[in-house]
Amino acid sequence: MRAARARSALAAVALTLVASGCGSRTDDAAVPEQEPQRVLRRGLGAEPDTLDPQLAADNAALTVVADLYEGLTTEASDGSIVPGHAESWQIDDDGRVYTFQLRRGLRWSNGDLLTAGHFAAGLRHALAPAAASPNAGLLEAVELVEAVDPQTVRIRLSRPVPYLPAVLALPVASPLHPRVAALQSRPGNGPYRLVRRLAGERIELERNPHYWNAASVAIGRVTHVTVSDLTTEVNLYRAGELDLTSEVPNAQLSELRQRLPGELQLAPYLSVYAYAVNLARLPDPRARLALAMAIDRSRVTQQVTGADERPAYGWVPDGIAGYTPARFAWRDIPRSQAMGQARRLWEAARRAHAAPSRLTLCTDASANHRRTAIAIADFWRSALAIETEIVELEWTVYLDTRRHPGECDLVRLGWSADFIDPEAFAMVFESGHPQNTLGYSSAGYDAWLARSRAATDAGRRMAALAGAEAQLLQDAPVIPVFFRVSKRLARPDLQGAIANPLGHLASRNLRFAQP
Repeated sequence: MRAARARSALAAVALTLVASGCGSRTDDAAVPEQEPQRVLRRGLGAEPDTLDPQLAADNAALTVVADLYEGLTTEASDGSIVPGHAESWQIDDDGRVYTFQLRRGLRWSNGDLLTAGHFAAGLRHALAPAAASPNAGLLEAVELVEAVDPQTVRIRLSRPVPYLPAVLALPVASPLHPRVAALQSRPGNGPYRLVRRLAGERIELERNPHYWNAASVAIGRVTHVTVSDLTTEVNLYRAGELDLTSEVPNAQLSELRQRLPGELQLAPYLSVYAYAVNLARLPDPRARLALAMAIDRSRVTQQVTGADERPAYGWVPDGIAGYTPARFAWRDIPRSQAMGQARRLWEAARRAHAAPSRLTLCTDASANHRRTAIAIADFWRSALAIETEIVELEWTVYLDTRRHPGECDLVRLGWSADFIDPEAFAMVFESGHPQNTLGYSSAGYDAWLARSRAATDAGRRMAALAGAEAQLLQDAPVIPVFFRVSKRLARPDLQGAIANPLGHLASRNLRFAQP
């Protein structure tokens, strides 16, 4: 979601690309049109920042590029990782070399041949510092990528990365067409291809007939509608102009539960709602911990959000197999005692001239974010006698503010796992990570993370990651508030909209019930 520089260490990564040309365009494959008239109309929320898969980081962009591109692996509807453009892969004994065998006859959406060299080129591009890919850090262990032949990709790592197949299912690992700069429109290799984009209005897609599994894509056309106001999105749904919303306003949950109980879908997923701290303006950890302690998370989830979210007393949500998350040390003490401790910490920071008399909290404009911010400001006012100015920002301005917070003391931060592993949450706060935009750097945190990456035993790896999370909570560069729940409205005849631990809902997995 934040533009960032690639890790400087990646500049020395040696990547080998086997040159490969493009085949001639062929006629579209014969794919039965199962839904010749019905278009899936999806609420997208904000306008995507980009449709470049290596640069996509905000939720709107990731939703669309997931329709347009596919990696060597892909994500099934339940969140599990399955073969994508690679039909199989092998891992060497020390877990550092992966060899992927591509499917035969792969093509780009314009009909050009798609080869192993194009996947190597995509990874090379993502890792290049000049590309400034915000998700390049996911590939930081990659030492070498080579196209052994047109059907085989080999990836060598600096250390074992057990979640590499999941990373290769993400847009950052999409292939790169060798003539992308010369083509009028950028080809994709996913289940859909771009038909038209009207900025601020909609993005129209159609089934890609050259997709290797096109016959399984039931819905022939998809329109992503860019509506940033959630109430407007719900109104469009009620008017029959949307089949699926991106979210719903918290203020309408009670009514929607009563009026549309079979269409409102609520499901927890691996995501945390938080506020990142501008460390240049709040350098004292005592002040940051006081702000974290003053929030009554149970009241937020019960009275403000109301979608069965879980209070977040740590950074990593529950539910990752084998991982016992760290939690704030003060989580279980009585609230009155916690408030007293918060006031003492804040006053100590004030006496050291390290805590302001007034805060500025910045968030993107949204009814849900506004309600939550108002509640947070009220807790800080009543517990710490701090006045908070809430600044709502237009989407693109908000994205830039995440990179350059300026006079914002805190900036809303939503973080969702890219893959099912605690490192999906841990890596973002590593010193120098492209997504670590507000300046947190801790030798202790980095040491825990390094220890987890060096561990050969799964239990020790998870324990080291929990140690990193504990260090993060002690330093408090981020204030988690609750673990999120996906909130959608979906037409009763739209099938395949099932709960996913990553919160994803790919268009290719959806279909309309036959009348």
